[in-house]
Amino acid sequence: MNQKLKLLEDILKRNSEDPDSIDIENEIDHYFFFNAIHNKDDLEIAWSVFDEHEDIRNRLSKIQNNADSIPGWGYKTPNLDYVKCDDEELKRIVSLHVSSLRSILLEEDYNADIITFIDNGFKVEIAPSNIEIPGTSVNTLFGVLYEAITEYWIEYFPYDDEHYEVLKNWAIHLTKCDEVATYLMWPFLERSNDLTDNTMDAGAKLWKFGCRDRYWVKDLDYSSKVVYVRPPWLDK
Repeated sequence: MNQKLKLLEDILKRNSEDPDSIDIENEIDHYFFFNAIHNKDDLEIAWSVFDEHEDIRNRLSKIQNNADSIPGWGYKTPNLDYVKCDDEELKRIVSLHVSSLRSILLEEDYNADIITFIDNGFKVEIAPSNIEIPGTSVNTLFGVLYEAITEYWIEYFPYDDEHYEVLKNWAIHLTKCDEVATYLMWPFLERSNDLTDNTMDAGAKLWKFGCRDRYWVKDLDYSSKVVYVRPPWLDK
């Protein structure tokens, strides 16, 4: 256990009613880690062990703004009573999300159709209300992007710095959405030249709008050259 990880454990114990139960090497103690620290000075110290904490906390504030928490658990969920956008903005965000992740898609045979679909150009349209949103098990576009995101941070995560495991598990369980977790972790993920600080912004916004998995290739037919999206506020 490195010194920074030990410091995080000590802080968590100081803020716990049952300090003997705390084991920072137990993943469960990473979930909602910062929520469990009630002392403001301890909270600042805990954040400071991560070099990128200012950028991460700035991103966190955007996620938490107008978000709900599941009672008793603390998972953040988008509050769709407050967070909406017009059709053109939503279409722009979906297009940006897909194009931003193109360079990290796995160049595998099973991804060839989606890669060709993206590379040949596509447009985004709002799906009619009578069209059923496909489940994630058959939504190939969502699946390919999701795979790319998770494989990317698994490859570039700083595993030699043990204390970052706390940050990773905290980020994953904050919203149970890998797009948001990667958005929060982005400041410390190694990046290649064709990725930017904003690469994961569109994915986080789709979560914010309740559209994380509500976009798909029209009719699941690549020849359509269309990506459909339907926001939840149009379901009403």
